[in-house]
Amino acid sequence: MFQGFYDLTSNMITQNRNLNIISNNMTNVSTPGFKSDKLIQGTFRDELIYRYDRDGKTPVGVVSRVNTADERVTNYEEGGVLETTRKLDCALTGDGFFTIQGENGVVYSRNGSFNLDNQGCLTLQGVGRVLGYDGNPIRLTTDDVYVSRDGFIFSSDGQTYFGQLGIVDFADYSQLQKIDGGVFTGGGAQIPANAVVQNQMLEDSNVSMVEEMTSMMSSQRSLQGSAQLLRLYDQLIGRAVQLGSMS
Repeated sequence: MFQGFYDLTSNMITQNRNLNIISNNMTNVSTPGFKSDKLIQGTFRDELIYRYDRDGKTPVGVVSRVNTADERVTNYEEGGVLETTRKLDCALTGDGFFTIQGENGVVYSRNGSFNLDNQGCLTLQGVGRVLGYDGNPIRLTTDDVYVSRDGFIFSSDGQTYFGQLGIVDFADYSQLQKIDGGVFTGGGAQIPANAVVQNQMLEDSNVSMVEEMTSMMSSQRSLQGSAQLLRLYDQLIGRAVQLGSMS
């Protein structure tokens, strides 16, 4: 009976976490360059079998089926590219991230919906100033610019050169940590080999509303089912206690 309480409660906690992740994905469906997340679920028993089998040991025989949230995984699959005609908009195709000077250090994003601040610096709104290849903020004297496929920024007449977008990639994406929307922190940045800049375009988020809606309904059903069984367990225990007191 008590094992059932543990199993159902752990499942409710896990499904709540899953619903929070799904909700965040759906909220950012229109955020340029956003990468969706997914909660990987497992059980205590599955974890123990994996760890012991890997070393050639005998499983410990744990029979608990307590559901756990093992890991939050980000899907880095590239989104589609949408034409915007805004001259400061830039999409990346291939591997790589724009480098941004955030409030607490350098951060990385695929969101290329850039603007100019009051000092003429290229910025990602709400995040910080866009950094160039040299690690310094990029300053423009106009928003009438052209950005090459290599990230070089010129005035539209080609007479003025402003700098090159600092685009980096990571050998191991597990080093990245999502902090807000489509913004990441992490170490081990290196120059990517195949990132291409598409000017006057934005990368769409890779969130699939159909998949998220399906996952949300499945998670809600699992949560509701666990809640109903918990109420049933509670009623059975109440009756058992009542019968015990009568005897």
